[in-house]
Amino acid sequence: MGTQTGILKFTGRLGNVIGYRVGGKYHLRTMPEQVRQSPRSKASSRQFGKASKLGAAMRHALTGLTDIPHESTLVNRLNKALLGVLREDDLHRTKRFIPRHTQGLTGFCLTPHAGLSRLLTVTPDISRDNDGIITVSIPAMETFNSNPQATHLSIKAVVVNIHHGCTAADAITSEPVLLEAGRPSDAFTLQVPAQPDAISCVLLEVISLRMENGRMYQLQNRKYTAAEVIAVLPPQQEPRAITYSWDAMQVQYHNHPIPCLPGMIIHSPQRE
Repeated sequence: MGTQTGILKFTGRLGNVIGYRVGGKYHLRTMPEQVRQSPRSKASSRQFGKASKLGAAMRHALTGLTDIPHESTLVNRLNKALLGVLREDDLHRTKRFIPRHTQGLTGFCLTPHAGLSRLLTVTPDISRDNDGIITVSIPAMETFNSNPQATHLSIKAVVVNIHHGCTAADAITSEPVLLEAGRPSDAFTLQVPAQPDAISCVLLEVISLRMENGRMYQLQNRKYTAAEVIAVLPPQQEPRAITYSWDAMQVQYHNHPIPCLPGMIIHSPQRE
């Protein structure tokens, strides 16, 4: 391990030399000519790559849609949560994201300093109709916890849609609802259109605001800012049309029993 003693010090790769910092000192080491990995470490690397790719897609989808302050730990925490979901798959040799296992993301907080239970004294109810509209119902609240300096509380729902293959995502948000701090609130609903063929992660965001001279300013106290996954909805299954060919006759099957006629024989090739 060499020590950098020059005026210009660096970290990272430079040719076949890597610079790094330990404490207040800068050191050097050469890159290994060959990296040996066991089959288990290779599998772990592939799993981490899948989790990181989906995590990056989800974070990019949320860009500009949330009002929470930047959180430096979000990348690692989200990747860890997604890696746990991926490793729940016990059906495939190469781990995959299974829709039912994504329920493990419920309760994940984008803001680790405060959860929804700290700010809201009620439990939201989530539903989705046949048109794919996701509705978040907030019951009436007698009291709720807000920043002591806040005059208003803003609440909105954000839905992150994870597409088939779990490598891409997009997001959409509801209109925010503004509540007066220190006063009871009536029940209200937040509606977000979702995509029926995607896994929908429903987040609820709560931020504190202060009105001064007729303008709203967001208060940056992390103890009174929350954004949490309150539900993960699986894709809505759509009827699939399957075509069965019996010689020259085509029969369309739409979730109905196959018609049986006397004397009819259906031949299906055996698997080789």
